[in-house]
Amino acid sequence: MGEVISVKVDIDFEEGFELSHNVSPEEALKAVLKEIKNLSFEELEIELEYEDGNVYEYVIGEDEEDEDEDEEDEDDEED
Repeated sequence: MGEVISVKVDIDFEEGFELSHNVSPEEALKAVLKEIKNLSFEELEIELEYEDGNVYEYVIGEDEEDEDEDEEDEDDEED
């Protein structure tokens, strides 16, 4: 474990949600976190960059399933 210096989050929502563009950053963040908690997203990608230069990516949702299918396809090609 190390110090995280950068975090990038990319979320694709299934149907979207309503939020005024006039809200504070804190209110916007709370609304997004609420939607994540409700599992109303299709895909959630998180990229963490540590001070030592290592970058780790985590994917929840559609891309995760695509990666499993890609691995299966590669296994089929080897046979």
